[in-house]
Amino acid sequence: MMSSAVVLNLLLLVSIASAGHHYGGSVTFSPKGTNADGSMRVEFRFKRTYDWCMPSWWYCASGDCGYESTSVEGEIDSSSNGRSGYTNSWCQSENVVTRNIHGNTPFDLQDSSCCWVPTVNGVGSWFFQAHVDLGIRADTNQPNRSPVTTTLQLLRVPQNCPRKYHLIAYDPDGDQVRCRYGAQQGAECATCDQPSGFHLDQRACTLDYSYAYTTGVYGFELIVEDFPKKHTTLAYTDGSSSYRCALSGGRHRRSISVTPYPWYYQSYTTVPWWQQTTPSQWWLWWQNQQSTTAAPATTPWWWWQQQYTTAAPPVTAQWWWWLQTTTTTTTTEPPQEYTTSMTSHQRSYEPFSKLPLQFSLLVDSAAPSCTEGHYIPHFVSPTPRNGDEIQATPRREVEIRVKAAAAYTTVTDVIISGPLNITKHALSTGEYAIRWTPTSNDLGDHFPVCFIAESMSGSSVYQSEMRCVIITVGRQTVDANVICTATNMVVEIEQLHSVGLHKDYLRLNDPACTLDSNGTHVLANFSLNACGTMIEEDEEFIIFKNEIFSTDDPNSIITRKHEVEIEFSCRYEKKNNISLEFTARRHITTITEKGFGTLTYSFGLFKTANYHTEIDVTAYPAEYELGEMIYMQIESQSTINNTELFVESCVATPYSDPNYQTSYTIIQNGCILDETVEFYTSHQPVVRFGLQAFQFIGMHEQVFLSCSVILCEANNPYTRCSQGCINSTVAPPAHHHHRREAPIQTGSHLVSQGPLRLKRSIEEHEVSSTVLNLNLVFIAGCVLAAVGMVCGVLIYRTKRSDVKYQALKSDEI
Repeated sequence: MMSSAVVLNLLLLVSIASAGHHYGGSVTFSPKGTNADGSMRVEFRFKRTYDWCMPSWWYCASGDCGYESTSVEGEIDSSSNGRSGYTNSWCQSENVVTRNIHGNTPFDLQDSSCCWVPTVNGVGSWFFQAHVDLGIRADTNQPNRSPVTTTLQLLRVPQNCPRKYHLIAYDPDGDQVRCRYGAQQGAECATCDQPSGFHLDQRACTLDYSYAYTTGVYGFELIVEDFPKKHTTLAYTDGSSSYRCALSGGRHRRSISVTPYPWYYQSYTTVPWWQQTTPSQWWLWWQNQQSTTAAPATTPWWWWQQQYTTAAPPVTAQWWWWLQTTTTTTTTEPPQEYTTSMTSHQRSYEPFSKLPLQFSLLVDSAAPSCTEGHYIPHFVSPTPRNGDEIQATPRREVEIRVKAAAAYTTVTDVIISGPLNITKHALSTGEYAIRWTPTSNDLGDHFPVCFIAESMSGSSVYQSEMRCVIITVGRQTVDANVICTATNMVVEIEQLHSVGLHKDYLRLNDPACTLDSNGTHVLANFSLNACGTMIEEDEEFIIFKNEIFSTDDPNSIITRKHEVEIEFSCRYEKKNNISLEFTARRHITTITEKGFGTLTYSFGLFKTANYHTEIDVTAYPAEYELGEMIYMQIESQSTINNTELFVESCVATPYSDPNYQTSYTIIQNGCILDETVEFYTSHQPVVRFGLQAFQFIGMHEQVFLSCSVILCEANNPYTRCSQGCINSTVAPPAHHHHRREAPIQTGSHLVSQGPLRLKRSIEEHEVSSTVLNLNLVFIAGCVLAAVGMVCGVLIYRTKRSDVKYQALKSDEI
């Protein structure tokens, strides 16, 4: 009892101490793999800004939230130019928490207390609620990841200077990110207020300030959400699933703009809220009176599309609720956000995640000039642009140079918001270096960093525009020296500048091949046709390729990501033509079959779904971005008319052999097995279909497609073409009909296309060696003198595109 009382008193002190100190906060999460006991490891980053540095205490509101295994907290940035109820200082801190979770069903985390710093729009108590969904996505086959976002949580703008704030919200899964005002009072927001004089573009996640009649701090309670770009399904460990639909044009045409009333409607705002004699828009929790109706709240644009099958859950009392002198009840409750027993196709337009993004925006008195570079600081070179991506590697410091200038004020500080352990260093007047060193645990993740320059003239403070960049943590950059002989490849990698590079954790394509070390270099020496070496050729060269990459620590119970990945190759000129033609082309197959005469099948690739422009064979191999649609056409020509073509099966392999052991089935028995396949024709002599580009795991840069097709008499219900998809475990139904003498369908014929390749992320440098004849290497075994060198280049394998901001198409507005 004594210990419980002590804990309760400590929590009470924290609640009282936080009154009038809250500037804002945010949260993101990222799955980090699986523990030895099968539980999922998830990292949460909770940011919070008070007038002094304070950690966060989030608790589980619903679902299985698991338990905290580690927690690290530290300061991000601080300043004495604040606007709290007690001091003029503020401090942003971040708490990095790892939770171990058994299962992956959705859950909610919450945090709440009192109070915001004094605000013009009367925001009192603060509420954080994060909806977390870690289901396995059908489109990525990985757990869902949240958008990453941050912001400076005290922004300043002169009253007479319009400004646009880009609220960075990047999604590592490539989802569509939307920003909206909080709509659920007591969960997402306190008063759910939309401040006058501001315009929120939900699609672009931008906040435009036009003009506010009253200076002071405005509190913003926003929610960041992510939606799929294409329909997909989330699968959960309890056997349930959740179907999510992509957004269409008409479902998200919403932007929030609140225009100030004319001056004669705004006389009451000339008095600050704490001096008003009439009740303000907010109240403290200890002053709360019973209410029979909920405060006005603007619902998100997708709210009306949801179907609620259960009643809303009761409101959970906060731990400090017993301190109230009056019992408060609410008869109007927010709709239920999640039901554990979700069924497929239910609530399909819900976002994957719902994350709070709260900040304060101080409207200062008018500036003498709104021109950047006069009083308001203006960023100059080498400051990165808003939205830039910066590459980083584990255990190596990344530096961002920021420089600002102003003619009539002095730049005194750069305010930053970023990951834990980020620092800033003044280099000269107006120039700063922002530095951060990622850890191995950060590999593969993306971290937003936002910054603002601040200048002063007397007691007046001016802020520049806010810029944000994304730091992507990839693998190390390592240079490899490759020596190509007539029979071997020799690879040398210097260890001095390669952090964590050790021969015991490196391997080639074939794990049976080991590497050596002489103390200064990691060495690999192997035959051209050994250790998993791949052989490619074009019209002029034969290319031998292999790869060195880091592997797991056999003595550790955790899994480490590949931090090093080096592709290298040796290229030799051909002396004679090889009979096997490797170069990709549009395959044309001619067959003679009884009853149908001469049949010709052609397998072509097209640039778009309108099939107007076929890819020229001179442009082969056809290259695609990962996930880009591949548009294919199989066409049949016969000496008889009235036919239709049917694709019975399609398989993809990394080589031109359709029976190769590594294969991926796209269509089987007429049934589509790849969810990205789309057919554009039906019952015609031409079959047009497409699917999204993919890549085989491992050292496979190309994909070959082989399809089995059947030509049938059109509109005949007894042909294989008319049967369509047939389950392989069920025999097709018998048809009782008179035997026909004329054949009505052909046998199965194989047509193929390939190779198709993914576009390279970086250029691979190769140096030609002297002439080497492939026939001599593999048949005669004669040795030719050949020496060459190529550079082994680290391949950054990221799953994201460059962060870009661009104008919306007119049909999306």
